[in-house]
Amino acid sequence: MSDIEKVREHWAKRAGSFEKLEWASRYDYLQSVVQAGDLQPTDVVLDGGTGTGLVANAVAPYVAKVIGIDISPEMMDGLKTTRRQNCTFEIEDICAMRFPADYFSKVFARMVFHELIDGVDKAARECYRVLKPGGEFVLSEGVPPSKATGDWYTEMFRLKEERLTFFPETLEDLLSRAGFLNIRTRSHISVQVSIRNWLENSGLPPSRQQKIMQMHLDMPSVVREAYRATFTDDGDVLVDMKFAIVVGTKG
Repeated sequence: MSDIEKVREHWAKRAGSFEKLEWASRYDYLQSVVQAGDLQPTDVVLDGGTGTGLVANAVAPYVAKVIGIDISPEMMDGLKTTRRQNCTFEIEDICAMRFPADYFSKVFARMVFHELIDGVDKAARECYRVLKPGGEFVLSEGVPPSKATGDWYTEMFRLKEERLTFFPETLEDLLSRAGFLNIRTRSHISVQVSIRNWLENSGLPPSRQQKIMQMHLDMPSVVREAYRATFTDDGDVLVDMKFAIVVGTKG
């Protein structure tokens, strides 16, 4: 099975529950990503890895046109029925896009690159290619809450799926390698997100969910403090999820 087929199979299982994920639909995080794009009424925007269209629909009121792409037909089937009239959606691979060079004025990719195990540089170069000179790429990924929690974070996510762990500086290096200039980073904290909600909508079997939940219940003090973790009476864990939002400009 190819890497793309594995990713498609993974998201086919998760498509039905994706919009139930608290972190994904949080207005504050969506708006932080949207605002990072410095959107203009004339912008033509690409939302790479659009999934169910959350970012595309949030961007649409501020721009002329949005094209959302994703490799998962099942995720695209779940596109929000409230889609904006200036949004279109297509099955497309962010690592090998059909769009001509210098086509978009802005490109967004939220929580996509951690899935591209061997393709992050190729995808970043593709995002650079399809941008107009002076256009901006907005890349956002979840990151460990601190440097000291990196190993725990990576081990925990290894129980969930095969994925990459990023820090803000590794995302900055990725954009630099692709040719982007004027790279700047901001952090966004989504406060007290439910781990139970995340796991119940993860598509994982119950036994795997229990292992990951137990890791959170048993998290060492350095992790607990970095996450500002709260342990609820009904057995849930609430954490401050950290996201890096990195923006680069095509020269």
